[in-house]
Amino acid sequence: MIFHHKDVSPYSEKIRLMLGYTGISWSSVQAPLTPPRPSIDPLVGGYRRIPVAQKGADVFCDTILIAEEIAQSSENPQLSPYEQNEAISAFLKELETSVFFGCIASVPVFGLIKALLQQVPLSAIPGYLQDKKKLLTDTHLVQPSREEAKAIWRRFLDQLESQLTSDFLHGYTPGIADFSAVHMVWFREKMDHRQVFAGRRLLKNWFHRMVSIGHGYRTEISANNALQVASHADPREIPVEMKRSPLIGASVVVGPTDYATQGTHGELVGEDEQRWVLARNTDVAGRVHVHFPKRRFALTRVL
Repeated sequence: MIFHHKDVSPYSEKIRLMLGYTGISWSSVQAPLTPPRPSIDPLVGGYRRIPVAQKGADVFCDTILIAEEIAQSSENPQLSPYEQNEAISAFLKELETSVFFGCIASVPVFGLIKALLQQVPLSAIPGYLQDKKKLLTDTHLVQPSREEAKAIWRRFLDQLESQLTSDFLHGYTPGIADFSAVHMVWFREKMDHRQVFAGRRLLKNWFHRMVSIGHGYRTEISANNALQVASHADPREIPVEMKRSPLIGASVVVGPTDYATQGTHGELVGEDEQRWVLARNTDVAGRVHVHFPKRRFALTRVL
C-alpha cells in the first residue's frame, strides 16, 4: 500500500495505527500541507481530502474504504467499517458527524498554535489555518456553536471512559471503533492534554495502549515514485457483480456530501452496496480506478 498523508492529519493517524497493528508494510508519500498536491491531484482530480491510499493503479478515497482494504488484506474483520453490529455502526456514524465537528469546533486556540509550532514551520501556519477554515466552511451541515461543541466533546470523552471496561472499547483486542476514536483524542491531546485526561484514568491508559501500537513498517517514497507505480500497473479487474448498474459506462461526478465537497469526474465502471469505482485516464499515470464509499458521498451523472 502507498499511503498519501500528512503527519499532522488525525485521519491519517487513524490509518497509520491500523497499518502498524496489522503489520502491513507500506510506502509513505508526504502530501504538502496545502494544495496543490502533486502525488494525489493527477490521480483523483477534484477530490480534496487527506489521506488517500493507492495500490498500483487503484486509488482509495476516505478512511472508510482504506480501513476496509486493510481489514481485507490483513484478514482482520474487526477492522472493517462494514462488518459490525448495530451498536458499533451507530458509534462510527456519530464519530463521523457530531463528534468530528465537536472536536474541531471546540479546539483551544492557544493549544492549536502550540501543537502546530511543534509540527509545522512558522511561516506555513497562516496558510495552513486559512486552508483548514476554507475546507470546513465548504459544508452542507449545520455546525455547532463553540459552547455546543465543547459539550459534545466532553460527552464523547466521558462516553469513552465509561465504555472502557476492558483493554479496548469492545474487548481485549482493538477494533474499528478504537481506531476511529483514537485519532481525535490524538489530535486534541497535543493541544489540551490535561483537560482531555482529567478524571479519565481509563481513557488515558487506553490512549497510551493505542498509540504504542506505532506505525509499523514504513518506507518514504517520492510523489513521482507513486505516480510511476500507477503508470506501470493496470487497475484490478472489476467483479462481474459490480457491473450490473444501469449507469455503468456513464460519465459521473462523485464527491462528499458533508464537507470539502469537491468532486471527481470519471467513468463509472463498478458499483455495489458499499462503493463506486470511477475510471480516469490521466496524463501522468495512465488509466486508474478511483474508489469512493457510498457513505457520506453522492454520485451525479454528467449529461
